[in-house]
Amino acid sequence: MDDEVRLRRTGLTAVPDKAWQVPGLRVLDVGENELTRVPARLTELTALRELYVDGNRLPGLPPVATLPHLTVLDLSRNDFVALPDGLGALTRLRYLYAAGMRIDSLPPDIGDLVELAYLNVGGNALTALPAQVGRLARLRDLRVTGNHLTALPDAIGALAGLRELHVEANHLTGVPGTLSGLGELRVLNLRTNHLTAVPEQVRDLPELRHLDLRANQVSDLPGWIAELPALDKLDLRWNPLTPPPALVAALEARGCVVYA
Repeated sequence: MDDEVRLRRTGLTAVPDKAWQVPGLRVLDVGENELTRVPARLTELTALRELYVDGNRLPGLPPVATLPHLTVLDLSRNDFVALPDGLGALTRLRYLYAAGMRIDSLPPDIGDLVELAYLNVGGNALTALPAQVGRLARLRDLRVTGNHLTALPDAIGALAGLRELHVEANHLTGVPGTLSGLGELRVLNLRTNHLTAVPEQVRDLPELRHLDLRANQVSDLPGWIAELPALDKLDLRWNPLTPPPALVAALEARGCVVYA
């Protein structure tokens, strides 16, 4: 299309001039190249809807506040230590990919991304999530796998429409009480943490379909787990427990696949 520049996997070491010369450019894809810099002229692309710079060697981006029409921003697998300045101005952003970098914190203005539906900040160096994450009322999928989280914020319970929560490979010993407020949650991935019990809050998740508890320290399976009405996959492998055969049978009888 005339308003798109797609140069993925073309060996670029610099963004070509034609990217700045397309009137009303809506899509710029320079992912999977060898870029070490994106010029400040990026701020001139005020009509841009989608920006893909993933899989390069970028240390950062120019401020993005002048790109208010962005709906997709993919920064993954670069050398960022922080998200771009001006992120909170992207009030139409729906998909933010920022995985596989060196980010150690999320800015408070992330809570201003009022249309955000998907957030992936896995494989970074996060030690906490800011309370402002709870303001992402339209968020449906949150992925924070492979960080250094020891807890989730209470504000997570404000994400009433959240359907998938992936916190695999962190250092969690529990979940906040507010997790029970996630009435739309379908997938809860708690694999490879430090849990010693199935969180009681899971009992209050009526839409939960997949519960992944692999590689924790869970030693007992509560009877109420068979009461979860939508559960169709339960993964308990690599825990020090032997699930009660009657409980497993009850789950399997109603169509739930149990891995133990």
